[in-house]
Amino acid sequence: MPKVTIDSQVVEVPNGTLVVEAAKKVGVDIPVFCYHPKLQPVGMCRMCLVEIGTPKRGKDGQIEMDANGKPVIGWMPKLQTACTTVVSEGMAVCTTSKQVEDARRSVVEFLLTSHPLDCPICDKGGECPLQNLTMAYGPGKSRFPVESKFHNEKRVPLGDLIMLDRERCIQCSRCIRFQDEIADDHVLGFQARGRGLEIVSLSEPAFDSKFSGNTIDICPVGALTSRDFRLSARVWEVRDYPSVCGHCSVGCNMLIGERDHLIKRIVPRENESVNEIFLCDKGRFVHHYAFANDRLTTPLIRKNGKLETASWNEALDLVASKFAETKKQHGAQALGGLGGDRVSNEDLYLFQKLFRLVIGSNNVEHRVGWSATNVGGEFIRLYGAGIDTNLGSLDKNVTAFVIGADPEEEQPVIRLRLTKSVKWYGVNLIVANGRVTKLAKYAKQSLVYKYGAESMFLLGMVRTILDEGLDAPLKEFVAAHVKKIDEYKKSIEPFTVEKCAELCHVKADKIREAARAFAKSPDALILYGREAMFAQQHDPAVASSIEALLLLTGHVGRKNNGLIALYPHNNSTGAIDFGLLPTHGAGRIKLEAKGLPVRDMTSGKVRALYAMACDPALDGNFTKPDFLVVQDLFLTETAKLADVVLPAQSFAERDGTFTNTERRVQFFRAALKPIGETKPDWWIVSEIAKRLGGKWEYNGASQVMDEISTSVSLYKGMTYAALSENVKMPRPPYGQGNPSDQPTEIAMGELENISSGKMWASVAESDPSIKFDLVWNEPRGPWTVDRGQYILAISRSIYDRGTLVSKTQIVQPRVPKPVIEINSQDAEQIGIETGARVRVSFDSRVVELNAIVDGHVPPNAVLIPNNLDGTDALPMGAQVKVEKI
Repeated sequence: MPKVTIDSQVVEVPNGTLVVEAAKKVGVDIPVFCYHPKLQPVGMCRMCLVEIGTPKRGKDGQIEMDANGKPVIGWMPKLQTACTTVVSEGMAVCTTSKQVEDARRSVVEFLLTSHPLDCPICDKGGECPLQNLTMAYGPGKSRFPVESKFHNEKRVPLGDLIMLDRERCIQCSRCIRFQDEIADDHVLGFQARGRGLEIVSLSEPAFDSKFSGNTIDICPVGALTSRDFRLSARVWEVRDYPSVCGHCSVGCNMLIGERDHLIKRIVPRENESVNEIFLCDKGRFVHHYAFANDRLTTPLIRKNGKLETASWNEALDLVASKFAETKKQHGAQALGGLGGDRVSNEDLYLFQKLFRLVIGSNNVEHRVGWSATNVGGEFIRLYGAGIDTNLGSLDKNVTAFVIGADPEEEQPVIRLRLTKSVKWYGVNLIVANGRVTKLAKYAKQSLVYKYGAESMFLLGMVRTILDEGLDAPLKEFVAAHVKKIDEYKKSIEPFTVEKCAELCHVKADKIREAARAFAKSPDALILYGREAMFAQQHDPAVASSIEALLLLTGHVGRKNNGLIALYPHNNSTGAIDFGLLPTHGAGRIKLEAKGLPVRDMTSGKVRALYAMACDPALDGNFTKPDFLVVQDLFLTETAKLADVVLPAQSFAERDGTFTNTERRVQFFRAALKPIGETKPDWWIVSEIAKRLGGKWEYNGASQVMDEISTSVSLYKGMTYAALSENVKMPRPPYGQGNPSDQPTEIAMGELENISSGKMWASVAESDPSIKFDLVWNEPRGPWTVDRGQYILAISRSIYDRGTLVSKTQIVQPRVPKPVIEINSQDAEQIGIETGARVRVSFDSRVVELNAIVDGHVPPNAVLIPNNLDGTDALPMGAQVKVEKI
């Protein structure tokens, strides 16, 4: 902790701290343009020049002292950049001398020589560092002849989403460095020299990155602007509301910028535990569905075969009477509920409460569409990653084992954070998958196993730990916390590492190397994604092997240890927490009487079905029940079949909480005035319950959360008040989520607190004395395919033909065309090259696609992205035939 003196103030800072950061500790804000705390320093703009001196040393190496016994400072002859200079013991810094002031004034003057006077129309105006620093340090008057100003292009489409004004650019390189260092998409660069130096796109398509919008935020001038927000409002006219992203399971914190009851822009809200200061482009730009023209705005009832407008009372009375009639005639088990994992915790809690406590049925599910693979509820409850685990700051003492996941496409910001942990902190990253993903390039070990042989790969790791005694240092832990260990060891005996290697197509030495790294690491996490969850559904040995890896190595019950399930949607974790499963109730409590799974409820085994925020008909093989109720934002494929359609509010129109993939519960506020007669989901469910005899009285979403905080142990104490700590944000002018609330004028200066969220503790962390059953599940063995056929793996694109993405026109050029990826070995046998047209047939379907031949997919497997044009509802793991057209 070296001591440094800055403007006569002494401060201790950690070794390696830059002068510009050390100055902040004593309240000194050194002006910068090119420097950004999330980027590596380059010292390009020279705005941060300061005087720096260090203690003089004599010939004997000792520090010279003055008459007062203080070190004599030897000042460097020239000013130094505070953004690249690391503090040292005894260093002195002066930021207020005339020499420093002259330097700052000169830098600003030079930057403004050809900078346009666009402030009155510039999107950055009002939040522009150049504007602020010009007022603080600039000369106030330019000496540069106007006729000598350098002019450049002012409207350059840098990509589909970003517009570049080359006259405003000050060549700080922040955007280039962000793309190179953080996004790792090397798509921007400098071109030309001198005053003609300019930013250009290096990719095709232009600015091909999932994180391009972040360059708008970090640009210190108005050179980069959003093509969505550009020239639509001034920043001081936009009111920011704290919210949480409603797409993937990362739960990125953000601010919804509202004006005239429309979302004008979305920008990140800083949360170092979740998304730092970044958003992916889907989270930033795909918000137009909230105010799309085809939103449902009134209830609909089917009359004479057609859906017609109805009042809320008419619609709710009909739903309640039909539900009551069905229960009376056929019993409670004749009713079922499908609740989507995009709605809030409050909605999900009341939805399952309606079915279980009012109707008396455990036929409640959420696993529809991409969520069909959601598993691991019990294991996350037992072994979930320790509280305060931060994926963006995992150091060399941590091994992160990622299996069956593609975070680049499915949880983009998690990929950013894992990449940062590798580059900055040295985490040991192991990536195992049935194919090569972008995350693999950062891994110390990248392993590609045969699809369907996931359990064999994992068993090989477990067997290595047992064979080599890697569990020996933890014998006391295993003895104290693991039951049935001897039975497990006996059961695994037939599965040698060599046998597992042969079956999973990974070399035995590579399996052993991964097992040693995981077992010997002081801390270790397992992150498993959609493909691993699919494998777990079809082979229970996947789950028991993951459990064995954690228990035999003691990697449970503390920070940076345990299990993280990379679920598909913003509240997949909440759906499991609140029991939208036929086997578990609220709080992940196992049920004695099990309900029906999705496939039974959608195939005609219930007489009445209530579908909230999901579209089961889109998955195919949907049989309409006698009575169908759909509650959604749009007239989905399922809604088109419904007898009653209930219009719900989007996340931007109501209050609530989501629980992200790390089990972090986060609070979001209403930002928009409700559209039409739409109501929040919790209110609709509550009104149905009342009509069925439920004594429910909730006046707002906060009251639902109050009940959750006392009745669901995992969420104990998580009231809105408890979730509203630490970070202050503007309070919305209307809505606790109550549809009867009317907008009220509140001064812009009025604030309320919004926190970074709270995590619930796993059993391993909350009960250190517990003993776990290590259960053996016999592996089912790898998938086999007939001669001339291939295993179908499906991937997910961040942009697809889903309902929410389809409402945002600006991202449509980024929706990829469907292709089939195939290994070069298989392509040679078929006789095709990249670009060839092929016919893919399976079951009764035939799809024609262009082929991409590469090494990302292993032999005997093909990869097709789901939910694109012609590729909806693809069956993972199916046998397919591929023919050249």
